Amino acid sequence: MLLSVGVAGADNGGTNRIHLAPEVRVGSVAGAVVLAADVTSRGVGLPGESSANVHRSRTTLLTGLTAGTTYFARTMHKVSGGLTADIAVREITVIPTPLGSSFAGRPVRALDYPPATWAQDTTQINNPTNPGYIAGTPAVELTFTAPTSGRVLLIVGGGLGNGAAGDRIFLSPEVRETNSSGAVVLTPSVTSRGFGSDIAAAAFAYGSRESVLDGLTPGQLYYARVMYAVQTGDPGGSTQDIAARDITVVPIP
Repeated sequence: MLLSVGVAGADNGGTNRIHLAPEVRVGSVAGAVVLAADVTSRGVGLPGESSANVHRSRTTLLTGLTAGTTYFARTMHKVSGGLTADIAVREITVIPTPLGSSFAGRPVRALDYPPATWAQDTTQINNPTNPGYIAGTPAVELTFTAPTSGRVLLIVGGGLGNGAAGDRIFLSPEVRETNSSGAVVLTPSVTSRGFGSDIAAAAFAYGSRESVLDGLTPGQLYYARVMYAVQTGDPGGSTQDIAARDITVVPIP
């Protein structure tokens, strides 16, 4: 299932970041923990904006659940310290996959519902300086099969920081046919489909961005990965870091 959390908040003193993450249990609030709250892997974090509410969300794929079992999900939050942070909005959304449903009387084909896929790495990358997009080490990559509709939901996200108000860093998806050497279907671009850090962020903030990719060839195997680049034209030096990178592809019937 897709698991999405969102938060809006501000830090009136400019020193505390707000972290919000999902927790999932079996049955009820007292049930066994299936997913512990963790901002790095699935949560959303605010940069510590001192004067106004910042709105962020993050969507990831949760697998391994037991069919027919009732689960309980909630948002959990914390701050990095102090008493000046304020939360205006908290939200959580759970969307079963595959997306959509079959209409009565319509044939159901296996290719209508290929599996959703997700990849993540939390290896910290400190002070990269590359102005062009690269995959990094290790690469955060996956393969997926295009459904009969030729459309998928494409999600890229992670955790980005900027220790001394220097260059921003961008995450963006790249999609190719078959493998990493295949023909490029989607070139990485933070403007159209990526997620970026703030210039003024003092530490890691977390989030994601969702978009629909269409025009794919049904049944074709595609390769997708997270690429990152540094906006070296920003004022300041290379003080930006990456805490996590993740990518999700969910076929749309």
